[in-house]
Formats: sequence, structure tokens, C-alpha cells
Amino acid sequence: MDWLGIVFQVLGGLALFMFGIHFLSDGLKRAAGEKLKSILERMTNRPIKGVFAGAVTTAVIQSSSLTTVMLVGLINSGLLSLEQGVGVVLGAEIGTTITAQILAFQIGTLFFPIIALGFFLFFFSKNHKHKEYGQIILGFGILFLGMYTMSSGVKPLRADPFMIEILVSFGTVPILGVLAGAIFTGIVQSSSATTGLVVAMGIENVIDLQSAIAIILGANIGTCITALIASIGTSLNAKRVAVSHFLFNVTGVILFFFFIPLFAYLVSLTASDLPRQIANAHTIFNVAMTIIMLPAVGLLVRATKIIVPGEDIQVDRGAKFADKRLLSAPEIALGQAEKETVRMAKIAHEMLVNSEKAVFQKDGKLLKTVMLQEEAVDELDNIIEAYLIKISRKSLTKKQRKKLTLLLHAISDIERVGDHANNLAEKGEQKLRQKAGFSKSAYKELALMFKKTRECYSAAVRVLETGDKRIAKKVLKLETEVDYLEKKLEKAHLRRLKRGTCRAELGPIYIDIIRNLERTSDHARNIAYAVLMGF
Repeated sequence: MDWLGIVFQVLGGLALFMFGIHFLSDGLKRAAGEKLKSILERMTNRPIKGVFAGAVTTAVIQSSSLTTVMLVGLINSGLLSLEQGVGVVLGAEIGTTITAQILAFQIGTLFFPIIALGFFLFFFSKNHKHKEYGQIILGFGILFLGMYTMSSGVKPLRADPFMIEILVSFGTVPILGVLAGAIFTGIVQSSSATTGLVVAMGIENVIDLQSAIAIILGANIGTCITALIASIGTSLNAKRVAVSHFLFNVTGVILFFFFIPLFAYLVSLTASDLPRQIANAHTIFNVAMTIIMLPAVGLLVRATKIIVPGEDIQVDRGAKFADKRLLSAPEIALGQAEKETVRMAKIAHEMLVNSEKAVFQKDGKLLKTVMLQEEAVDELDNIIEAYLIKISRKSLTKKQRKKLTLLLHAISDIERVGDHANNLAEKGEQKLRQKAGFSKSAYKELALMFKKTRECYSAAVRVLETGDKRIAKKVLKLETEVDYLEKKLEKAHLRRLKRGTCRAELGPIYIDIIRNLERTSDHARNIAYAVLMGF
């Protein structure tokens, strides 16, 4: 038997299959990616909705690993909670079974015209949507070509006693099949690839149903590797959702492991041909486990918190007031944009408070908190700006247009305040790494500078809320005091450096801190000045 030829053909078929999955997934993401992300963000407030969102997303993009990785990113950025994420994980396991069901259709060589059609649309169409459809069709065609190549490659194995003995052992000693499925899936990082290969073997009757089930159970464990890798360096909750994915699949394998013969018998009643039985086994396992685990989502969440202990950083994210449905009423929409702007300004104020703590306290977590808050501020900047631009296209009064202009200027200044607060937190981190502190007089001066700057910016936020011109004038006065204080502190710090009472390597950090604070007060002045000028 030409073992080398078989190995090359199977590997080549697997490569085609995985490329088809990737190409198809990429096309589907282009066509529906933002909508899918929106589904994940909005339809996850209850576990059952999360299951639906996860199933739909995974069925569309044809990859539970990709859904879980996307989920890790959304949780890491604070857009989803851990509880919401666990529901999506359960649904993703259902969605991934769609691939196996599609593969079980034995379409012969019809994939050739499918590839031809997809190629024509993708490479020659000038219409953007048609190109996306072409990519999807071409991806499906290459997927089936890979399946055909793999099944043709394994066909000679039906007559090889050694290979038959190994595959039969997967059924009689299921742990071997589970390990083989987990290891192979962990290497290729795709349970769909493992399932595709097993279905291809089923088409040629190279494998029996019990052995196939054992490998598929293992594949469910191996597919967790991608999410676990993606969670490295992320927030605690992002790590926990990856661990919940692993716990869910391991629990399922343990529950089904001792009943594989019975499960195989029940699955054999669902279809007459082996490839469909294998696909059904994959589907039944994942649907059954989701039904079993759905009422225990809270228990699963608690288990992940025990495995990955600690307090996670919670940051207020996303829009709360900028509702697109209110755009038909510009006056109301403008009021909502104003509320969103004030909320954004308050998050930036929290950043200033946290950045001050980062400078004065030895807590490395504060920088992470400020960085997440800056992401939230940047996100709101984009959301509010887009919302205001849509409002500007409506029929507005002169007063409303002035308000809109004020808000556009304000969000720009608030975003810059967020940047300066982030810079301040980074300076605190640099000081922490130096394992040294400022002199007592320097700390006292910085505390005063922070106090004055926070007063100035806090007053500017109140100006945004109330439009009170008396407070606006107070902001201008405070900003002048901050400017004077900056110059005074720079001179005092230079005197300390000459006397040697402050470490030279901390000098640039000190100067950067007071300059970032002075620039923060400048942006507070800009907000107050815009109100005074009637913008």
C-alpha cells in the first residue's frame, strides 16, 4: 500500500477543506460580520438569548472557535459580561454542528460547477455584494473538494488490517479515540476539520459509528485550545469565558463517554447512511449538552470564578442614550446626545481620579482600569460624533445647531482629556517600575496640581450639564491658576534637581505629569469658553 501517497492526499484534502472553511467564513463575515457582532452585543441579556445568538453567529461564520475568540474580545473590552458570554458559548456548540450536517450531503462532483460559479462571481463581478456571494459559494465548493479529496485518500484504508484495527480500537477503547480527536483538533485548531475528516472516512466506510463518536467527543475538547490561547493577556472575565468553554465540553464528554455504545445505537436509528449518522451524533451531543447545561449557567459561572479567581475590572461601555430610533425627532435626539456627552465627560473624570491614584499608589491594576476607560471614551467619541452628524442632516433651528456645534467641540475636548488621563496613569506605572518615589515636597505639589485640575475639569462637566455661565467663568479662573501653578512647579522641581533632593531619572516623569494636567485644564477651558460664547 502506498502510505506516502495516502498521507499526502489526505493532508492535501485537509488543507483544501480548511482553506474552504476559512474562505467561506471570511466571506460570511464580510457579508454579515457587523450584524453578527451587533447580535452578540444586544441579544445576550438572558442565557437563552445568548444561546440563540451564539448558535446563529456560529452557523453563519462556520466556526465555533471564531465565535468564542470574538466573544473573548467583546468581554475583554467590557461590552459583554461573563454571564452573557457563557450563554453564547453554549449556543456556539450548536451552531458548529451545521458544518457536519452540510458535509453529510454526498453531492458527488457537483462541487466543480459550484467552484466555477463562485470563481466567476468573486473574480469578475464589479458589484461588491456579488463578490461577497461569490466568495461564499467558492468557499463551499472548495470545502466539498477537500472532502472529496480526503474521502478518496482514505478509501484504500478499508482493506488495510492494521488501520482497521486502530480505528476499531477507538470504538472498543473510547479513550483512545477521544485523545486522538482532542490532539488532532488542538493541532489544526478546527473541530470542523476533524469532523470533516471523520465524515470523509464514514463516506468510504473506513470507520464505524462508535469510533467516529469517540473522535468527535475528543474534537469538542480540542476545539477549546483556540479560545484558551486567545484569552492569554486578557481580562479575568475573558479568561473565564474561555475556561467555561473548556468546562462545558469536558463535562459533556464525561457524561457521554460511558454510554457511547448506547448513544451509537440511538444515533443509528436517526439515519440509514453512516456519514449522516456521524453528523447527527455531533448535533445530538451538542444540543443535548446545551439543554442540560442551560439551567446550570450560574453554576458554570461560579466554577470558572473558582478556577480563575480574582476581581475583574468593570468599565461602563457603549451608548445608553444615543438611540437611532429618536433621530426622527431631532430635538429629542439632540437632548439624548447631550446626555451621552455628559456621561462621556464623567467617565473621563473617573479616569482623572484613577490616574491620580496610579501616580500616588503602588497599584499596577490602575493603569489597566484607565486604559479600559480610555477605550470606552474613544468608543463614545465615535458613537456620539456619528449620531450628531445624522442629527445635523435634519431640519434644525439656529439654537439647535449651536447646541450641536457645542457638543461636537465638547466630545473632542473630552476625548483629549481621556488621552491625558491615560498618559498620567502610564507615568504612574513608569514611576512604579523605577521602584522609587518623589520627594515629600514634590508629592505635595503634585497633589495640589491634581486637585486644581480636577476642580477645573469637574466644573467644566457641570457647565456641560447646566449651561451655567457663572460656573463657566469659574472654569476660566481655575484654568489660569493651573497655568500659573505649572510654571511654579517646574521651577521648584528644577531647584530640587540642582540640590539633589529628587532623583534625576524621575525628573522627566514629574514634568510630564504636570504638563498633562495643565493640558487637561486647557480642554476644560475650551468647553467652558464654548458655552460662554453661545456655541
